[in-house]
Amino acid sequence: MPQIDVPDAFQIETPDDWRSTSVDGREYTLSSGGDGDLRIDIVVYQARTKQDALPEASTAAVRAWAKGVGMQDSDGLSVLTAGGATPRAFATIRGDKRDVFVGFFYFKKSFVIAAGSAPSGDLGGFKRVEQMLWGIEAA
Repeated sequence: MPQIDVPDAFQIETPDDWRSTSVDGREYTLSSGGDGDLRIDIVVYQARTKQDALPEASTAAVRAWAKGVGMQDSDGLSVLTAGGATPRAFATIRGDKRDVFVGFFYFKKSFVIAAGSAPSGDLGGFKRVEQMLWGIEAA
């Protein structure tokens, strides 16, 4: 499976039929082949502090991001903070037209936000972008 590897930031495996673009080396868009209904947007920022990666802080950051993209009740959003060597936070946002799975990745050399989306009702497509985000690792 092909892979995008951004030094000092992240790496992600992409299916053979997916396209990827980057305008400035900080923002990346991946989209499924054919109809392009599945999409992942990734933005690389400067690394955050250890305090920012704590579960309470990362939950607040994900909720603030959700509010910023228009989610009405972002304070009630359930956020999963995954344990392990790399702090991460994930949330699912259901919409009228598209569903979004967002991941915050607190790597040592960068902070990465990835948002995967699929048409509402496309459970298989949503599962695919969700699994791709779960697979993001530090480069």
